[in-house]
Amino acid sequence: MAARSATLAVGIIGQDQAARLPPLLRHASRFADEILYVDGGSTDDSRRVVEGFARARFISHPFDGNFARQRNVVMENLRADWVLFLDTDELAGPQLLRLLPRLLASGFGSVSMPRYWLASERPALYVDSPRHYPDRQTRLIRNRPGARYDESRPVHEWIPRQRRDPVLRLSRAHLLHYCLLWEDRAARERKVARYESSRHDPLNRELYLYEDFPHRLRPCREAWLDGGASGRGTDTALDLLRFGAYALRHGAFTGGDS
Repeated sequence: MAARSATLAVGIIGQDQAARLPPLLRHASRFADEILYVDGGSTDDSRRVVEGFARARFISHPFDGNFARQRNVVMENLRADWVLFLDTDELAGPQLLRLLPRLLASGFGSVSMPRYWLASERPALYVDSPRHYPDRQTRLIRNRPGARYDESRPVHEWIPRQRRDPVLRLSRAHLLHYCLLWEDRAARERKVARYESSRHDPLNRELYLYEDFPHRLRPCREAWLDGGASGRGTDTALDLLRFGAYALRHGAFTGGDS
């Protein structure tokens, strides 16, 4: 009897993001078995937009400033074996999508990847500074009871290491973050003010108001251009080699359910 393939959900949290949701939901529909959108109390058309996608579920949960709590609502409502969390201003990079079948078939508990803070699309450039890159994110998480975010850390949320299995660290497959492109300076200043009202963290100012701090703009190794992928096939191969060697050392291959 053939082993069942592992399933994948995309988890999204947001509020009043109806204008941004269609491209993100179309992107997620390409590779996800289900999409969970946890809404913090929108007054726009977010529900209608989400419910227009066959694989998407709209879950209402009032947002109280705690992003970790919203992510845990996603975790508590999952049906899939894995979840990939994406923010409303992010897409999964082409190389990450190429690796997904191998990652979902593994015995790892979670996977982290670097994130590009995009400053330009044509050409595709990212902000390079100690704060912006690699900006590693643990976003691909196996659906297990102990995998929950620490709600005492409401911003820049994370799952404590003792609550998850060892993390596979990818080096060349990225998340693509569009915040700096999609929001003007005034909008980013308002975002920083909101974050600082809940927890003062100078990292927010350096991330979102990058123009005020030392940085360089560098070419991205991968990007989405006009709906198609640009990138280096050798980079995907290098991450596959890294993944394979690590998996063999840790016995992290499975033939189906784990």
